Parts: sequence; C-alpha cells; structure tokens
Amino acid sequence: MSTFHQSGFNFDGMYLSYTTVEGQRKFVARFKTGGMASFRNFLIKNFSIEEYFAKAEANMSPLEILAAKGYVTPRTAKLLKSLGYQPTVEGQKAYIQSQINKIRSL
Repeated sequence: MSTFHQSGFNFDGMYLSYTTVEGQRKFVARFKTGGMASFRNFLIKNFSIEEYFAKAEANMSPLEILAAKGYVTPRTAKLLKSLGYQPTVEGQKAYIQSQINKIRSL
C-alpha cells in the first residue's frame, strides 16, 4: 500500500490532483469555496493511494470517501461547535436528527 505524500499534490485553485510514482496524474477533488488543506491533510493521514482511488472508481464522491472515516469539513465543524455539538460525523448526524425531530413536532 502506497501512502500519499504532500509533494505529489497539485492544486490549481479549484481542482486537487495527485501525481503517482508512475507519473500518472489523477483527479482527487474539486473545491469551490475552500477547505482543501484540511481535506488533503485528512487524506494523507487516513488513506492509502490505492484505497482512496478504488473508492473513487466505485463512484463514491470525495467527501463520502473521507466522511466514511470521520471527516467533516472545517465549515461544518465550526457550525456544529457553535450549536453545541461535537465537530464529528456523529455530531453532524445528531444535529440533523434534532432538526428532523423539530420539523416532525410542528
């Protein structure tokens, strides 16, 4: 299993790609409004190259792939903290469920 290295990433302002040891450039994710550094760092710490791209080829979105191991965007984490929830996937689910319960009680 190959690990991601910081030097292999290329970010052109919207698209993050990774150049493998074989010299093949692969699309990683698109960023419209920021959060690339957090995404990239989580990817490096938690995934092998083969694992990430196998899931991407199985039609999982980049955010779905990382969320499966506990990633939340910086913007979501900040919102959850401000509302008194843990900045985790579980905190996000708890917040969503609380909103669903509010709507149902109307």
